[in-house]
Amino acid sequence: ASRIGYKEKAYELYLRTSRLDLDDYNNEVAEGLHITSMAGTWMSVVQGFGGKRVIDSKLHFEPMLPDQWSKLRFMVVWKGARLQVSLDKEKMEVENFSEVSCKFFVFGRPHKVVGGKKKIIQLTD
Repeated sequence: ASRIGYKEKAYELYLRTSRLDLDDYNNEVAEGLHITSMAGTWMSVVQGFGGKRVIDSKLHFEPMLPDQWSKLRFMVVWKGARLQVSLDKEKMEVENFSEVSCKFFVFGRPHKVVGGKKKIIQLTD
């Protein structure tokens, strides 16, 4: 839903997967947790709202925060680079906690963050 621009639907589906066991929708929590739903929640946050994708073996981001959130932060390891991605409505910060430089794209534009440094990308014009 995020990928095709359905922002509200994406958030609705995120809430459904993230709360599946908390709200016990299926009345079966006593039988165990839905581990795959937990993985789906992580994927909806990082790949959906964070916009993380791999295209032609290259790291891409097309973030789209839900209106209900002011920021998002997650970690990604990409080709030896340990990256912390922080997003808000106006900017994206990519901090590299490794010694390996990392190239990536944000909305199709190329960027690079060297080891031990932070790159700030404005998301609004």
